[in-house]
Amino acid sequence: MGRRAKVVVVIAAGVLWGLSEIFIGDIFYRYHIPMRGASLAALGMMILVIARLLHDRFGSSIVIALIAGGLRCLVPRLYICHFVAIALEGFAFDAMWILLRAGQSKSTRRAWLATVLGVYSGFFAFALASIYLFKFARWVAGGITGSALWTLRSGSLAAVLLLGLVPLAMAVAGRLERARVAHRPEVKI
Repeated sequence: MGRRAKVVVVIAAGVLWGLSEIFIGDIFYRYHIPMRGASLAALGMMILVIARLLHDRFGSSIVIALIAGGLRCLVPRLYICHFVAIALEGFAFDAMWILLRAGQSKSTRRAWLATVLGVYSGFFAFALASIYLFKFARWVAGGITGSALWTLRSGSLAAVLLLGLVPLAMAVAGRLERARVAHRPEVKI
């Protein structure tokens, strides 16, 4: 895959994740869907898995998350906490993907484990930031115990959703890769 194609993958994934946060998130918030953060995180992780299977480079997930968070943070109003939450998810996913070598093995099990560990650690990092950095009253009142319980509940729902979304992401990435190879011009020697 050429440099231009890799840049397109990263930008497209970031925009897709950001738009899903805006539009699907808006529906979830409007109708007060419970555990909406877990569902949106699972969708974001699915997008990250597709992107990493197409362009497996350390840091690409962080850039994707920063793009997505930037979009989400600006629409409909400036919510810096959304940017921070999405960015932390991207950082955590990137670390787990590399640590578990999920891209090298192309194993569904490793990809799922990397996403789940990324979700749990990203959620807990956001909870800690909400307590100690932003000092949100609700998070401060819940403390570390409340944050850990929220992380466990939300992360577990995301893990269940990712049981279906990670294999789907791997199938989509495989299909996109096969389509790219099929449309590559032949080189005559």
